[in-house]
Amino acid sequence: MFRHILNRLLWLLVPLLAVITGSCRRIPDPPSPDDTSLFAACVIPGTASTIDIVTFNVEGFPKAGYTSVTALSALVNAIDPDIVALQEVVSEADFNRMVKLMSGWTGYFYPVNNDEWNLAYLIKDSEMEVIPGTVRTLFHDDFYAFPRPPFEIMVSHKPSGRELLLINLHLKCCGGTDNENRRRSASQKLKEYLDGQRADDAVVMLGDYNDEIASVSPEENPFLNFIIDASSYTFADMTIATGSQLWWSYPSWPSHIDHILVTNELSADIDTTVVIKASPCYPDYGEVLSDHRPVAIRIIP
Repeated sequence: MFRHILNRLLWLLVPLLAVITGSCRRIPDPPSPDDTSLFAACVIPGTASTIDIVTFNVEGFPKAGYTSVTALSALVNAIDPDIVALQEVVSEADFNRMVKLMSGWTGYFYPVNNDEWNLAYLIKDSEMEVIPGTVRTLFHDDFYAFPRPPFEIMVSHKPSGRELLLINLHLKCCGGTDNENRRRSASQKLKEYLDGQRADDAVVMLGDYNDEIASVSPEENPFLNFIIDASSYTFADMTIATGSQLWWSYPSWPSHIDHILVTNELSADIDTTVVIKASPCYPDYGEVLSDHRPVAIRIIP
């Protein structure tokens, strides 16, 4: 009889212990926003003599509230780029809150007509100046190709005076023929725009393209129109795309879908393009920051 009662008690206690254990998962303390040492072992910081640009899909920022705000601030400060292009910024208020924590930075936020998919830029004031009148969106009447209109700005690199046109992308996601065709349509229209209206500009088109670039099949690669025009365009991250999946930007799939395309004005000046693996330095990376990794390019001005 005693054993029977004990067994019943154990059956009751096991679910209770599971609930208690699950509810006691450690909530990470918010890191200091200016603590560059937190990510120091996982990043190579930008330099004063180069133009350093990062693209980063931050997966519904801030996915862990204020902890995400301070963690992203700390990561950006550790990378020390001149420009960051962000995708999936949910909260404008939290984005502005983060910018206030980052001394010497200015934020530009574009509210896409979908509160989970906004685009933004972070600009380091000491290195970059946004040219007045150049902050705008493109193709905002073409929802089929661009459910999130590209976010364009032109900047001047203060030390060198070099001007760059940046286009921040977050193209249609997911598999299926229709989604693939939507990305293909976006690629065609972007190339027509750059060929026809931006032929003399040094362009960096970066962001979450939501597709891979390594395939040579027109059915599988919607961006072949850029790749075959090698005299005018270069995917700076092509070596990453065709290399080991350990360094791809979207490890949970795994796939490499975050890209940086430059025009021929910049192709010869690419110093380095890397995917930043920050998770070894921050175990809560996936819960706090993103399911994507930042992609960074270093350009010699």
